[in-house]
Amino acid sequence: MFENSTILYLEDEPLIAMDTGDHLEDLGFSRVDIAYRLASAQKLVEKHTFDFALLDINVDGGQTSLDLGRRLAKGGTTVIFASGNSGAGRDLRAEGFSFLDKPFALSDLTDHLAAMVAFKAERRTGS
Repeated sequence: MFENSTILYLEDEPLIAMDTGDHLEDLGFSRVDIAYRLASAQKLVEKHTFDFALLDINVDGGQTSLDLGRRLAKGGTTVIFASGNSGAGRDLRAEGFSFLDKPFALSDLTDHLAAMVAFKAERRTGS
């Protein structure tokens, strides 16, 4: 399902990032770029385009990935925000973004990604 897709994953907790990154690779993404800091994610965005982005909202001790996610979405990237703050999720969903409450199960991430692929396919075919 994701064989020809790329994903940017921003997560400042290395163990979580490694585990989830391995899962994304197992799902078949052709490229999984992991950033542990917001500045690193921004540099990756300058060099590459991404089909998907999974962004932890609160990173680097007080910075957020909200502006980065909005910029990626404007460029056509499908963005999923993740946070333990469900209030942020409510606001982001109202903006049309996908949101995962942390901590999330890898199966929930898989289901979320699959639903987004199906949604994009429906929009393309007009069904």
